[in-house]
Amino acid sequence: MRVRVHTCPQPRHAEHAAVKFKSRLRVYKREASKLTAMGNFFEDLVHTVMESTLTEEEQDALKAKFHKLRRDVIEDVRNIFPHGQILEPGLPALPDVMEAYATYVNNELPTYLVHVPEKRLVSRQEVKKMYRRDLMAVTEADITKVVEEAAGRSVPTREEAIKALVKGKLKYATFSHRWLERGEPSFRDILMSFRPAGYSKLVNFCEKAAEYDCCLAWSDTCCINKDSSTELEEAIRSMFKWYRDAHACIAYLAEATSIEDLGKDVWFTRGWTLQELLAPRTMKFYGKDWVPLTSSINDKQDVRMLDALSRATGIPHRDLRCFRPGTRDVHQKMMWASNRTTTRVEDIAYSLIGIFDVSLTIAYGEGHRAFYRLMETIVNRCGEWEIMAWAGRPSADSAALPESPRCYRALGEAGTETQSGVSGNNGLTRRTWRGDGNFIMTKQGLQLKLLVVDLPSPSIKLFEGAGRKGVESTRNGKCTVGVVNYWCFDTSGQGVLRPGQDHLCLLLRSDPFDPYAEWEKVSTTELLFVRTDIDVKKELSMLWL
Repeated sequence: MRVRVHTCPQPRHAEHAAVKFKSRLRVYKREASKLTAMGNFFEDLVHTVMESTLTEEEQDALKAKFHKLRRDVIEDVRNIFPHGQILEPGLPALPDVMEAYATYVNNELPTYLVHVPEKRLVSRQEVKKMYRRDLMAVTEADITKVVEEAAGRSVPTREEAIKALVKGKLKYATFSHRWLERGEPSFRDILMSFRPAGYSKLVNFCEKAAEYDCCLAWSDTCCINKDSSTELEEAIRSMFKWYRDAHACIAYLAEATSIEDLGKDVWFTRGWTLQELLAPRTMKFYGKDWVPLTSSINDKQDVRMLDALSRATGIPHRDLRCFRPGTRDVHQKMMWASNRTTTRVEDIAYSLIGIFDVSLTIAYGEGHRAFYRLMETIVNRCGEWEIMAWAGRPSADSAALPESPRCYRALGEAGTETQSGVSGNNGLTRRTWRGDGNFIMTKQGLQLKLLVVDLPSPSIKLFEGAGRKGVESTRNGKCTVGVVNYWCFDTSGQGVLRPGQDHLCLLLRSDPFDPYAEWEKVSTTELLFVRTDIDVKKELSMLWL
């Protein structure tokens, strides 16, 4: 009986196949390079001829035809060789790396990015093709190296190391700037390779991104397809995360000439730039004519820059360096946003979604109701009495909530008069707190417990304004206030006013002809406080405002 023995291919066969593959690879790369050079040459030629011989309308029509043809040709080439990459047969790939890569691109990268070398838009799917070869080449040694070089106090898991490795391969920069009045390159402009007003600013941004070793970049002017409501909503709700995950954020202050005068730039008055300042971990500021304002690689590690930013915004160094989004310190964050403006009224709320880490549907056309919905969401997740430290115009949907961040006022010393405990007669410390930490929005309105005080009172005086700037109220006749930040020393249901302290209060009113009418909050132009000469202890009242 004959036995057929299967043998491995001879070494010379493998060597011959490798030589043949490398030869084909050189040919394909050479041809791809020629196509790219030819495309760039004809694009520049067409732009030059059109600008000198045709009207703007004729230029637009011809550009559209030319770029359609160019896209068709490029797409045909990419279908054969995705971005000039010819994947070697049998190239090993780690399954968990490729899975993490696909998950990251599909869920965490911006929808569109600018490919820095070519100044053109690329979608997530294109990005996935562009970097596929790099991720297929990742080895176990690469993952081990990431784990060993981790600078944190804890050792990263394999999943964390792979994700960090993937993010390192797909580095992108974000752009923070003030939009030009004459317009900026739009999504359609870049898609069609038009070069409108503001295009040079985009080019400069890409050059700075390249200095940070980023081949991808994101700009809010041209990387959002505003014709798609789905993509627009995703961009608005994800923008804080995109700035947070970016390798670097390039900030352009067109009016600043030095650190000393950077606070005068209009960039510090815009609503969207607040999250663009807080979110990035690495940030670089450029002034007029793209001159860097410091010599630091990361301006968030430069003390002089942090001092200047803190003076201009009122934001402490700690939050500038490592801001944590969420519904803590709501009053402080609203104060940071109180002097900022947006073109669309709704953007006042939408620009704060990431800062407070809340979810909010996007509905342009709803006006100030957007901020009411934001506040409603925050109130149900926040237990800080300082959230009630506002004055001015109330929301049309609830007299208990402000119309915008502009209503928030500084608390002065009233915001610092807190203590975690107070000594009892036996010398032990027992727990204390201030105000109602369990308030919530209900169908009846804002439900919270207040210490209700009828004025005038021989031991309690009413003041308008906080701290030393506060003046005794000139309101005549009887009135009723509900103290917000009373002291609680136990769970008896009683609140205490301490002598010599400012206690924030709300002016209350009910229907004078209806003895069963509910209390309503009355709007005031300034914050109201009460001061007392003695300890005042009263039962707390549950109100719905």
